[in-house]
Amino acid sequence: MAIFGSLARNKSLFLYVQRYLSTSSRSKLPAAAVTLDQSTDQALDAGRFKPRQHEGRLTSGCINVPESIVSAILRCCKDHPIKALLSEGNKLDNFLRSRKVPLENDELRRKINDLRHSVGDEFKAKMDVTTMSEEQVTYINKVIEAQAKKRAKQQIYAWKPINYDEFKSLQYLLGRSAAEYATLIRVFDEIKQRDAQFKPRSFIDFGSGVGTGTWAVSNLWKEHIFEYVSIDASADMNDLAELILRGGEMNKAMSLRNVFYRQFLPASHNKYDIVLSSFSLFELPSKKNRLDVIENLWNKCDGYLVLVEQGTYAGFSLIEEAREFLLKKFESSEVEYHIFSPCPHHQQCPRMKLDDGTPCNFEVTYNPLPLGKSSEASKFLYSYVVFKKGTPTAQSRHPRLVRPTLVRSKHSICRMCTDGGKLQEIIFTASKHGKNLYRCARASKWGDQLPIKIDNLE
Repeated sequence: MAIFGSLARNKSLFLYVQRYLSTSSRSKLPAAAVTLDQSTDQALDAGRFKPRQHEGRLTSGCINVPESIVSAILRCCKDHPIKALLSEGNKLDNFLRSRKVPLENDELRRKINDLRHSVGDEFKAKMDVTTMSEEQVTYINKVIEAQAKKRAKQQIYAWKPINYDEFKSLQYLLGRSAAEYATLIRVFDEIKQRDAQFKPRSFIDFGSGVGTGTWAVSNLWKEHIFEYVSIDASADMNDLAELILRGGEMNKAMSLRNVFYRQFLPASHNKYDIVLSSFSLFELPSKKNRLDVIENLWNKCDGYLVLVEQGTYAGFSLIEEAREFLLKKFESSEVEYHIFSPCPHHQQCPRMKLDDGTPCNFEVTYNPLPLGKSSEASKFLYSYVVFKKGTPTAQSRHPRLVRPTLVRSKHSICRMCTDGGKLQEIIFTASKHGKNLYRCARASKWGDQLPIKIDNLE
């Protein structure tokens, strides 16, 4: 106490010690030698593109649902009160964004038993059971059980499957489709930008809902895809998705060829170029169900497997669960594969190592459906992983920005996930890193890759 008191009285000495401690702690961190990708550096010098157009930039901007889809949605809702649907759709959206992973049966039983013991201990502390009659003890046990059940309802998350009937499907359509479509466009657009030779011929969507996955892939590869398979347990969802593709009128022809709707995953061994599961893992009641579905989807994949969930910690944990499962599955497999995005490595997620409740997520900007009152552009957070069968390219190892770039005067700060499986923060300046690298870092946004190589020097 005397030492701290003297430091407080001597301000200059206190500041000196503070600077010393912070400097010495920083000096223990490994220095990083950062170099810009050589081809990018040369292209910038030659003026072939600007720094904001480097290969790691995702340029989807603010995303709108296509006008043809919006027109079809309006026709689908013509017999229903739009205001009420929008209001209920927003409530459903808020509920889905706050959803948690269902507890496993063993964990649920353990929590309930812990509550039962806790309530029992409270009663024992207040009364002497040894002096009670058998009838009184039986009554007290019933009270304890009732109190434990009451607390369980208050404290334990009660997961329930959602029954998407006709009206609930319309709520989902108005409350969620714009955000989900924008998210999938963002994910698929990265595949198209980085793999220009990829020409998918088939697509399967597990938990297809109102068809946002089909809207997105057809927007980017309509001229190539000849088969769309949509899987959703709700027959009403499937009917609504089909009605939208028919322009909102069942007597019209489909706007896409060879679209098939199923309520269960087909047992056939057919392979698909793009396999998608978006915002669907929350609908499965247990870890075993989820991993069985993931394995089934991987077995149907002949190109890209895309998994997308909410950008909450719960959604991120489901993506990480699937990621870890597939990586372990591949350890003894001869199948050539790699994580295409967002991870530049195959190690344990550094966010999970920190275990601080912070998700690895990304942000997309979109315009809501133009229904009712006009509204401004909105943001949506999502977590995802894309696996690809085949050999990786050098770009797959480029660091990924996992938070917004902090642009400051004469320097920019990038927080990245690197190919070493670490979260790393680098301060870029023109004097230290060169103008090309500095400008590329300054132009990069959350979710972009940065075409650099990082060597941590001990």
